[in-house]
Amino acid sequence: MPACNDIAFGLLCELIEAPHADIHPDTVRCSGRREAYEHLHELQALQVGTGLAGSVLCPWCGDDELCSLSFSEEGYRGYCSDCGWLNLATHQVKPLRVEYQRIVRWIASALGLQGRFRLEERVPARLWRLGDIEHRRKRRTVFFGRRLNESSDAQTIDAGIRAVAAPGTEILITTTPQDSIAPPLANGRLVPLRAVSHLRKAGFVVENLESYLDAPLIADEDVAETSLRLLHSGRLALIDGKQIKVSPQIYRFLSILIDADGKPVHKRVLADALEMDVDACKGSEIFKRHKAVYRTFIEHDTEGRYWIKPEFLSRRGGE
Repeated sequence: MPACNDIAFGLLCELIEAPHADIHPDTVRCSGRREAYEHLHELQALQVGTGLAGSVLCPWCGDDELCSLSFSEEGYRGYCSDCGWLNLATHQVKPLRVEYQRIVRWIASALGLQGRFRLEERVPARLWRLGDIEHRRKRRTVFFGRRLNESSDAQTIDAGIRAVAAPGTEILITTTPQDSIAPPLANGRLVPLRAVSHLRKAGFVVENLESYLDAPLIADEDVAETSLRLLHSGRLALIDGKQIKVSPQIYRFLSILIDADGKPVHKRVLADALEMDVDACKGSEIFKRHKAVYRTFIEHDTEGRYWIKPEFLSRRGGE
């Protein structure tokens, strides 16, 4: 079940970021992640949508589109030119729909905000205010946002935050990758949902939020800085002033290269330090969720050796 929960939660974060809430039945059937979809449906993170999906492929032959879809006392039926008339289950003809409100309530409940604050949808289907928490004697307002990488809506979303939260007090939890968030949101305290939340047997949980809240803020004069000087103090990489929180594995990978002071480090050494198989120790795979960090700071050759680009060795993590 832990593996199923992790796969399902990863899928859910992808679906939250999708342009539309509806998921076509053929998408579910052909995805190779049918069990994950079913698990999310059981948890009610996905619900059966209204209306019939258009252009449904025959679930038996998978080649022809069904026509004459209908509903009667016997249930749903459709006609395939190869298979003839077919009796169909609901999940074969109706889309699933992402339940944004339920997910927002999950996050609020995991943070202890459910029932204490009224959930506010600040921007329809994009931004919600969850409530306030106190951290280190400072009151902070928590938001959840999705699809924050659309620059055309950045000002609307930013205004939705500024109307109810003072600058420097906002926490924006999101499924949008941090390196793709449109300005001016990139200057806020951003927290990736995937990094701090999990599906567990006991339910949805939020962990490690404090590590994001305790991370050092960037001074105004460093707003456009690109460096690894905050790596050791906050596990942060700075790219054009944007704070990017990295995983413990990436932190260790970068730390080894920084300690090598520009000298190439073979992947065998990295694999031993990361306690992983040498064949799996590939920078592109380890940094697949932080490609911008990989491209910005690391160089490599065809012999499996990696090193920090020389221009980033003068301002090292924590210095």
